[in-house]
Amino acid sequence: MIARGAYNVRMKRGFRIGMVFPGLLLLAACEGESNKKTPQTPQQMYEYAKALLKPNVEGDASDFAGALQWTRKAAEENWLPAVMDMGALYIYGGKGVQQNVETARSWYNKAVEMGSKEAHWFLGILDYESAHDIESALNHWRIAAEAGIADAQYRLGRLLSQKADSMKEGMQWLEKAARIGQKGGVPQACTALANLYMTGANGAPKDAAKAVQLYKAASGGGDPLAQLVYAELLLAGADGVPQDTEKGMSMLRLAAGQDYPRAIARLINILRNGPDAEQHEKEAAAWENRLNRLMEKQKK
Repeated sequence: MIARGAYNVRMKRGFRIGMVFPGLLLLAACEGESNKKTPQTPQQMYEYAKALLKPNVEGDASDFAGALQWTRKAAEENWLPAVMDMGALYIYGGKGVQQNVETARSWYNKAVEMGSKEAHWFLGILDYESAHDIESALNHWRIAAEAGIADAQYRLGRLLSQKADSMKEGMQWLEKAARIGQKGGVPQACTALANLYMTGANGAPKDAAKAVQLYKAASGGGDPLAQLVYAELLLAGADGVPQDTEKGMSMLRLAAGQDYPRAIARLINILRNGPDAEQHEKEAAAWENRLNRLMEKQKK
C-alpha cells in the first residue's frame, strides 16, 4: 500500500486502485463521547472521519459522506494523510465521488509541496496512465525511488530496462525493488529481472540459473506471471529445473486461481489434452467458464 490512512490505496497488476478504510475501532465508551465533540485540529478532523467510517456499537451504518467532509476539511488544513487520501479518492471515484484525474493531481501536487515522496509515485502513475507523459512519469518515479519506495523503484526500473542505453540502471532499480530475501519487495520486480536474465534482452547478461531463482521467488510472492513461467519450467524440466509434473500443475493452478487468463488457458489445454483428459473434463469445463466470464468482464 502506498497511501495510508482512511483511504488505503492498493495496486495489483497494472493500475487497479481499491479503497478500504482501516481506521482503528474506537472503544464504545469513548466513541459516544468523541462524537459529541466538534473536531478542532486537522488531526482530530481526520481521526473523526475514520471513526465515521466504522459502524458504531448499535450497528448503524458507517457515514461515508460525513467522513469525506471531515477528511476534506483536514486536507484543506494541510494534514498530509488526509491530502493523500483525497488524491486517492479522485483517481477512480466511487461512493458519491466523481472521478477526476486533474483534481487528484492537484491534491498530490499539494502533498508534494508538503514534502511527500509518496505523492511523486502517484503523480508518476497519473502521468504515465492518463497523460501518457513518460518523461514526467520517470522524473516523479525517480524521486520516489530514491526515497526508497519499492513500487516506484519497480516502475522506474522496468521502463529503463526496456532500452539498451539505460538497461543497466534499470536492472539496478529492479534489484532494489525486488528486495530478495527481505520484506517489502515487489514480486513483479523479480519477474522482470528474471525475464531479462532468461532472454538477455537489451544487452542484459544471460543467466538461466539466476532467472529460475527469481521466478521461484516471484512465484512465492504471488506474481501470477512468474507462477506460470515457473510452472512451465517444472512441467518441462527445463533450464536446470527437475521435472515435477505435480508441482508444476499445482503452480499453474495457483496462477489460474488469480484469474490470470494465460494461466487459465494453459491449464485448460493441459487438462483436455493429457492422458487422463476424460477424468479432468469437469475441472477443465469449470476453468473454461471462469475464463469466459473474465473475457466478458474485460469487454465491458
